[in-house]
Amino acid sequence: MRKSLPHVLRAVLLTLCTAAALFAGNNKQKKTAWNWMEANRQTAMAASRAVWENPEIGELEYKSSAALASYLERNGFTIERGVADMPTAWVATFSNGDGPSLGYLAEFDALPGLSQEAGNPVKTPIVQGGAGHGCGHSLLGAGSAYAAAGVKAAMVEHNIPGSVKVFGTPAEETLVGKVYMIRDGVFDGLDIALGWHPGSVNSVVYRSSLAMSSIKFRFHGKTAHGAGDPHHGRSALDAVELTNTGVNFMREHVIEKARIHYVISDGGGAPNVVPDRAEVWYFVRAPKTEQQRPIYDWVRTIAKGASIMTETTLEEELLTSCREFMLNDPLAKLLQENYEQVGPPDFDQADWQFAAELAKNFDDPPEVLLDTTVAELKIVPPDEWEWGMGSVDDGDVSWNFPYGRITAACAARGGNGHSWHMVTCAGSDIGFKGMTTAARVLAGAGVEVLLNKKIRDAAWEDFHMKLDGRSYECGIPDGLRPPHSRPGQENYTSR
Repeated sequence: MRKSLPHVLRAVLLTLCTAAALFAGNNKQKKTAWNWMEANRQTAMAASRAVWENPEIGELEYKSSAALASYLERNGFTIERGVADMPTAWVATFSNGDGPSLGYLAEFDALPGLSQEAGNPVKTPIVQGGAGHGCGHSLLGAGSAYAAAGVKAAMVEHNIPGSVKVFGTPAEETLVGKVYMIRDGVFDGLDIALGWHPGSVNSVVYRSSLAMSSIKFRFHGKTAHGAGDPHHGRSALDAVELTNTGVNFMREHVIEKARIHYVISDGGGAPNVVPDRAEVWYFVRAPKTEQQRPIYDWVRTIAKGASIMTETTLEEELLTSCREFMLNDPLAKLLQENYEQVGPPDFDQADWQFAAELAKNFDDPPEVLLDTTVAELKIVPPDEWEWGMGSVDDGDVSWNFPYGRITAACAARGGNGHSWHMVTCAGSDIGFKGMTTAARVLAGAGVEVLLNKKIRDAAWEDFHMKLDGRSYECGIPDGLRPPHSRPGQENYTSR
């Protein structure tokens, strides 16, 4: 929705007028957090390493989830496990009386097929075909927990009132965990949320993401001999192929930044049997939810039409649906201020040498392989936002609470995302140094959030202005269970 000029002016003036007042001070309390973190860095690295050494795909992260929860428990947090009907989801809480509630988001799922030795610049799987942390979530979850533990140390030392929470969110790679947790009220009562993601640059995340729905269309027909009496059969695979054909013709008539992709997850049993079952799995994306939902409904209509044409029946299974990421200007500014105070990771000669060896595997390596800068933050009105072409389940959090996010250099520039390049870096010093930087930035910002009501008020004012009268509606209905809780979904994340 395009903002009117008064809304745009209000956003700019709010940012300019409050920046100087909001983002200075509290250095004593922040230094307490940072000093504690420096003294306890090895235990945070060990927690990250424990997750890295036990790569598990979404909703099956039993060892990874337990490792991070145990780390927080040892540092004085109470743990509520198994929230939102997901065994690997949890909430860790430390409270120091009444006051604001600060939340950090933790992820820990791995990706299938990306097993790789840590610190090895040559592709060398530990387990052939095994999982690996190709998105750096072994660093992400531990880094968020590390930041929260640092904030807790400052709260105790300086008697800062309020609570700090860490949300253990499974299955980010399939965009499941946070959406179901939001729907089930797990985040209720939060004032401000902060998070991060490993990458190859150091910056505040100031671009949105694509809204997305994940759905399976399962067709049921009637078997028959493929040569002897095909006229007695009704092909479920024909329905899948007609669905895909219809969607491919539809592509001309949707907005340019929409993305629609699918896999045939079940194509029948044998060529000489008319298949009585077939399934196609779709992701439907667009920059804004109000753009994405009509396209998604159109895809569903095409699938219904395919079932009519083939005299088959259609079963739909919605797996998840997430919104685009809502940017928050005051929190972005706060994170930038702390990033500039902390500085980028301090890579040494061994890190540069490893990056150079790893870059021999890159298609187009850049001249500078490790980022040692903090990117400049440019605040713009909502109608000038940039959109990344991926999707994140953080989006639903950002539609419920003010949320700020950063990325930190945990891997060499020029490598492929979701590849063994990230896996090897995530288990090495490069990854740990990036994680430490991110955790320090998040801890510093978190201390300021707890101490400064003006920051919280400005974040909420910006949040409501960006909503512009709209309200959040979860894309998954009440009562729908997470995918791995449903019969027949055991391989959901491994396909």
